[in-house]
Amino acid sequence: MDAVSRNERYHLVCRECSVEHLSDALDDADALRREHVDETGHRVAVDRVE
Repeated sequence: MDAVSRNERYHLVCRECSVEHLSDALDDADALRREHVDETGHRVAVDRVE
């Protein structure tokens, strides 16, 4: 029986504007989150989706 591979993705959503992004790597999503927060001061959420 073959094992099912999980493709984890990370969904970034700004709570204060229309920025939304889907990333394959947590590091990429976190870097985008930090950049957006530094530039705007907005609150941003990053969650793993399967």
